[in-house]
Amino acid sequence: MATIFDPMAASGGDDGNSGKLANGQQASFSQGLTTINRDFKEKEVMRRAEELKIPYVDIARTPVNPDLLRLVTLDMAQKASVMPFMLVGRVIRIAAVDPSNVETLKLFEVLKAQRFEVLPHLCSQQSFEETLHVYDFEKGIEKQKLITTVEHDRIAAYEKEISLLSEMREKVEKLTADEAMNFIEVGAMKTNASDIHYEPSAGLTRVRFRIDGVLHKVFDLNQDVYKNIANQIKYRSKMKLNVTNIPQDGRYSFVLNNGKVDVRVSSIPTEFGESFVCRLLDSSKGVMHFDQMGFAGKYLETMNGLSGLSHGMVLVTGPTGSGKTTTLYALLAQFNDTETKIITLEDPVEYQITGVTQSQIDESHGYSFAAGLRSVLRQDPDVVMIGEIRDLETATTAAQAALTGHVLLSTLHTNSAVETIPRLLNMGIPEFMMAPALSTIIAQRLVRVVCECREMVAPSASDLAKFQAMVASLAVVRPDLKVAVPETIPRPVGCDKCSKTGYKGQLVICEMFSMDREMEELILQKSSSGKLLEAARKKGMITLEEDGLLKVAQGLTTIEEVFRATNMGV
Repeated sequence: MATIFDPMAASGGDDGNSGKLANGQQASFSQGLTTINRDFKEKEVMRRAEELKIPYVDIARTPVNPDLLRLVTLDMAQKASVMPFMLVGRVIRIAAVDPSNVETLKLFEVLKAQRFEVLPHLCSQQSFEETLHVYDFEKGIEKQKLITTVEHDRIAAYEKEISLLSEMREKVEKLTADEAMNFIEVGAMKTNASDIHYEPSAGLTRVRFRIDGVLHKVFDLNQDVYKNIANQIKYRSKMKLNVTNIPQDGRYSFVLNNGKVDVRVSSIPTEFGESFVCRLLDSSKGVMHFDQMGFAGKYLETMNGLSGLSHGMVLVTGPTGSGKTTTLYALLAQFNDTETKIITLEDPVEYQITGVTQSQIDESHGYSFAAGLRSVLRQDPDVVMIGEIRDLETATTAAQAALTGHVLLSTLHTNSAVETIPRLLNMGIPEFMMAPALSTIIAQRLVRVVCECREMVAPSASDLAKFQAMVASLAVVRPDLKVAVPETIPRPVGCDKCSKTGYKGQLVICEMFSMDREMEELILQKSSSGKLLEAARKKGMITLEEDGLLKVAQGLTTIEEVFRATNMGV
């Protein structure tokens, strides 16, 4: 039998102070004894596991996949003295105090009936009891379920929700990583956020939501808590958990109000840990119509008429976050009927569209836009959508597709519609191929919609000058519009509905032109961007800035938003 060390026996004396330890020493000594006893018991269980010929696990020191706690509830775990801790495919590993126990065997049969393969591991009673605290999040789950059943039309202003989330920081830090993520995701969806940003720094990790294109700080997380959440993000999105020094991409989904929300995840390494951006893709929102997005007048007529194309390239341009993908999906919806074969190449597939064949690009396996497009053209499509034209090979194949009877939809990163042409030429597409392949080019930005709490005020002297210049210009380019200098323009105020920001929602401002023989000739002659712009203006093209100022005059947005989106004020 093992001999336990006795401090009194080792004191070497019997006077008043002999054999006595200071409080701190006594506590440290007791802790050491506890550890020794625990290790001794674990070794006994390890030997028993060898005899039973099953794996041993110290479950208290083993990470537990939080998702499995829904599969085996607290009551089930306590009754059968088991703890599920890992799931790979349909193989579930479970720590059990006694694998031959009747209740344990019953639980195993329940899981097998659900088509799981159960791999039991022997654990000690002590380590099992030490692990039960992972179920402490059950109260949090009840609160989260209440939150997720709230309908969108009953949701309060997002600033209040953000304030609530800030107050929830202490609660979040007490939950499992899985449940903490759930709370943050629900908060983001309730505030109509498009992205969740996790940004680690020296002491804390900042959590921010992008709402209507602008980032808002929600709260800061303790670094230890964030590490667990970061691991959970990587686990859900199928990233490599042991890789932290290179960027990774992944995706996962969750359900809110019975609707599926896809989450596209991007990570990059930083000095203080991995930074994540989670893009929320709510399929329940559906595809928007062009008028809902902000297209109006002749531009709206052009967009609605594109579904009549039999061939040609339609390109949507603008920086990241300018709504290009939303516009492409709206275009796809117009083409989508029983007589039209539509195939998309996306990176990633953001929304599932019934009736459209959607294919996910995978660069790591050689499935690029260029390679995918060559394969797609052998599928006899009428309409092809490519997420983005990034290189000469993709651009050339796209132009060839447009020339051989296909409608080709895609995006490009340029600042204006006219700049798309020199951009494609710089890629290496020859003029004789590009000129007949192009159909319509759209450049767009997103501006925030001013809330109904706005005030109408007289424009400043500098703003007045901009409106006067716009009116004079449009009198020449689009005399049919009959535009006047506005006497008042909206100014953001702020109320509970817009959470004191003055804005609620976003809309498109844009410029576009369609190709004709004159434009084709200018391209073939390698004309400058200035000449191309002049020709487009003669055909009635309204610029981004002018479209923005028109929407300010209509009371839809503010001049500050137009400045922000177009750099007009620079």
